Amino acid sequence: MLVIIGVGFWTGHWFGLRPVHMALGTLFVLVLWSLAVVALRSRRATGLAVFALVWGVVIAAFGASQQGLLIGDHHWIVRVTHLALAIAAMPVAERLVRSSA
Repeated sequence: MLVIIGVGFWTGHWFGLRPVHMALGTLFVLVLWSLAVVALRSRRATGLAVFALVWGVVIAAFGASQQGLLIGDHHWIVRVTHLALAIAAMPVAERLVRSSA
């Protein structure tokens, strides 16, 4: 859903869904952090869990500040970076789930 809404932004549509996108993105990061905390408490994949905590901060900070980065013709770089950061977190979350099961 987040990727679909983001593509809508890229194509110049759905700007009214920005609060939904931000809320879902925040939820995504909170879930990532929750998975990391569960892994840390169960002493499984601790390195990956610490990485997930830091990665969540990076995603949140970049997402919150991206509107002011590389404004103009090169803003597409910021958009692609934002997408790549979030997509890279997905397998991290999956591995945390598998390690805690």
